[in-house]
Amino acid sequence: MNNVKIIFHIDMNAFFCSCELIKRPYLENKPFAVGARYSSKGVLSTSNYIARKYGVHSAMSVSDALKKCPNLIILDSDYQYYIECSNKFLNIIYEYTDLVEQASIDEAFIDVTNIDMHPLDFAKLLQKRILDECKLPSSIGIAPTKFLAKMASDMKKPLGITVVRKRDIEKKIFPLDVSDMFGIGKKTSPKLKEMGINTIGDLYNKLDELHDFFGDKMYMYIKNTLEGKSSNVVDPERYNTFSSISNSRTSYEPLTNEDEIYEFLEYVANLTSKRLNKYRVKAYTITVQIKYTDLKVYSKSKTLNEPISDKYEYYAVVKELFDELWNGKPIRLLGSGASNLEEINAKTFDLFHLDVIEQEENLNKALDEIDKMYGKNAIKKGIK
Repeated sequence: MNNVKIIFHIDMNAFFCSCELIKRPYLENKPFAVGARYSSKGVLSTSNYIARKYGVHSAMSVSDALKKCPNLIILDSDYQYYIECSNKFLNIIYEYTDLVEQASIDEAFIDVTNIDMHPLDFAKLLQKRILDECKLPSSIGIAPTKFLAKMASDMKKPLGITVVRKRDIEKKIFPLDVSDMFGIGKKTSPKLKEMGINTIGDLYNKLDELHDFFGDKMYMYIKNTLEGKSSNVVDPERYNTFSSISNSRTSYEPLTNEDEIYEFLEYVANLTSKRLNKYRVKAYTITVQIKYTDLKVYSKSKTLNEPISDKYEYYAVVKELFDELWNGKPIRLLGSGASNLEEINAKTFDLFHLDVIEQEENLNKALDEIDKMYGKNAIKKGIK
């Protein structure tokens, strides 16, 4: 009996830009990006492939992007629309199997082991249907584990289909830059390169020497992953328990005093951040909602380069969005939302910070207790 599983990782190509292109087909041959268009400190969420030829990429500041590509068109993100597009491509996948693990808004793992079709033919079918029916280009990685499938989907973009088997690891995975390894954090790869570890193959070959450096848990994670022994279990419930967390509160009297408004805003934001920490998730996208006395509702969202859950970081983003959105009129309702969620430590490991996660959680609990005993904001964390 063959126990080898067949896992697909389906990754949408430049997803936010692809979604915007559906609404704005005139941008097809122009360099454009999605990000915080009017913010001097804003960063790009993604850029289309034309803009990438100029060196424009995600997480780049708007000012730097415009220096590299002066004619770059920058669009504000429309996250609700992106969710709609995401649901459309997922619905196509669900026609064939329920073994779908949505890892983020633009990617999913699926177990196709029992699909009665050759894996390559099935991948071509899915890719074509998603492109024809949703107008969304995708790349698909095919492998016996989720890690290898994820790595494979990154190898050919856009519209690539790549197979990586266990026997291909040395040939296809080892030559890649160590920063390309799924699971190695952005702060970790430079440290590894300082130690002469430039490729994934270097990491594997020197892994025993780094056992004490990594610790038992990460040592075994890397070893098993690069020997093709990592997880092949597609868990439909892993990320799909909920897709967003939000809270809103209505004031008994319209809020007009600025100090009271910000106090109310912080209260609502803290309700959401506490739930993020309760469920051990972080959010990439933060939303603020305002309802005025005329009952008109306005909202504004921001997608971050790195997810957050800390209540001080969360409130800072909420306040920034509120300041951009509020028109100075009396407020009846305030709401804050967090979406595009990621389990803490589920996707990316920062090997130099794993040991402080528990300390951070304990610190936040202690600060909450101090607030209860001595009043709100009696003490705050310092910012270095």
